[in-house]
Amino acid sequence: MIEIISLIVLVAFALWFIPTYRVWASQKSGEADLAQAHKEQQVQVAKAQGRLDAANLNKQAAVVEAEAVAAQIEKIGANLTKHDLYLKWQWIKMMEERPESSVIYVPTEANLPILEAGLRKREVL
Repeated sequence: MIEIISLIVLVAFALWFIPTYRVWASQKSGEADLAQAHKEQQVQVAKAQGRLDAANLNKQAAVVEAEAVAAQIEKIGANLTKHDLYLKWQWIKMMEERPESSVIYVPTEANLPILEAGLRKREVL
């Protein structure tokens, strides 16, 4: 009789425990999936924040580089307008190094060049 009662108690406990365990295991599995999704989301947010920080730093570096180049250009331009002898020397040097067959365009008073006026052959009628 005790064996039958023990068997009935064991079967009743199994009938109660198995569904309860499945619910508990399902809940823990869902919590684990939620925690994993939350961690993956945090990783994606951290990657996006890293890309944003890198883009901002690249933008700042580009602005600093552009300011440096602008300052250099302004300084060179100011010095060349004050001291135009360097430009004249460069022009003379370029003229000395040009090929003999090259054409030189000389601007007129209106800064319009006379285009090959002496090079065209006149047609004989």
